[in-house]
Amino acid sequence: MSKTVQKTLPRHFNPVKAKLAYMDECFSQLHSGLPADKDTYVEADKLTHSYIKSCFLMIVQRAVDINNAIIEFSGQTPPYQKHQGFRAVQESGAIDVETLDFFEHAITCYQKISNPYEGLPPAELYDVSSQLLHHGKSYTRQINAFFEDTAPPIDTEL
Repeated sequence: MSKTVQKTLPRHFNPVKAKLAYMDECFSQLHSGLPADKDTYVEADKLTHSYIKSCFLMIVQRAVDINNAIIEFSGQTPPYQKHQGFRAVQESGAIDVETLDFFEHAITCYQKISNPYEGLPPAELYDVSSQLLHHGKSYTRQINAFFEDTAPPIDTEL
């Protein structure tokens, strides 16, 4: 005689949940390391500048990874260019235009920081990092809401 056990999985499946959790950790690090005002940041030592730069790069890269996972989850191949991934995710309804606009700017900054011949002045990095705290949190809320709105409930029997 077999027993039937009802196991309810989380109501909505989110294939990027772990990436979002890691992104939240990066936001905490950025928030704790970013001075309260631009002048303090500009005058800070190289270690502070490197720390903020690293936090910024990690967060933007996590967003790119999340976009790619969403695109792959939908059965498509992620685009080669990072900004196209943000556009695709916006077109799917996962993020709004304001978030897209910010991340297109953030990708430009990301590329400047990553280029050993270019870079980003401390005042600009401070501004975009401060904005990232706001727009990045908005991004994560929108991605979570997207999966809650689009994922069907999953129930299984063992």
